[in-house]
Amino acid sequence: MLLFDPAKINRRQLNAELMLISVTLFWGATFPIVKDAITETPVLSFLWVRFAIAALLLALLSGSTGFSSLDRRGWLAGIILGVLLFLSYLFQTYGLALTSSSNAGFLTGLNVIWVPLLAGPLLKKPAATGSKIGVVLAIIGLFMLTWRSPWSFNPGDLLVLICSVFIALHILGLDVFTRGYDGRALACVQIATMAILACIGSLLFEPVSWPQLWTLSLITALVITAVFATAYAFWAMTTFQNRTTPTRAALIYTLEPVFAAMFSIWLAGDRLSTLAWFGGALIIVGMIVAEGWGLLTRNR
Repeated sequence: MLLFDPAKINRRQLNAELMLISVTLFWGATFPIVKDAITETPVLSFLWVRFAIAALLLALLSGSTGFSSLDRRGWLAGIILGVLLFLSYLFQTYGLALTSSSNAGFLTGLNVIWVPLLAGPLLKKPAATGSKIGVVLAIIGLFMLTWRSPWSFNPGDLLVLICSVFIALHILGLDVFTRGYDGRALACVQIATMAILACIGSLLFEPVSWPQLWTLSLITALVITAVFATAYAFWAMTTFQNRTTPTRAALIYTLEPVFAAMFSIWLAGDRLSTLAWFGGALIIVGMIVAEGWGLLTRNR
């Protein structure tokens, strides 16, 4: 007797979740690349150029047919999502300047808490039992993966904590606003909004708002992050996230620090402690529990 009946697997949801996992793979892979790039140009300067390239690429791919799917509500939805995206990057960026990367990694991942807490009252989508268990395991895993001693809380931590709330709101917004619209066009609107706001922020708060020296490493970083970690990633999120639940999507996104750690080891020569390895494994176990629990209950 099979533990899981393949006929009862929701393949549409499974395929969507696999696409979201690929997003976290690209995000994690670009972590060491971005870390090096922002030593060559200010953060907001890098961000607005990256997002502008991605928006241009998506606009070319969307064409007039894609944008014709956007009514007034669609354009407004894209702008709102772009504002939420910008606020998450803004608070995270300035928080990182005041706290450690380990604290920032854990606190950013706390969006996995806010999503199920907010999804119930805001969207009338309370988290399933398996997802709740998976979220708890993922939180413990995030803490183990990012733990450094001594661990403290400071004003930078507060900024990153606020960032995690905006990330959660962006995840919930994708669930609410994206149905019925072309994914490339809607992703283009939100990414273009992010680029414009980041450019304004760079003009106001940074000494330069355009890379002064176009090195090969900076160009490579901009191309990779714009194409894969931005254009592809936000198209996939906009197109596929609404095919699963917000809580499960947030749980999937906790794979980002796992992949970031793996690629940092490979590309940057970083080393993980035994505790961090267990933390990464626990995040993956949390995802398996969330997925497997639903399959088990459907087979009863």
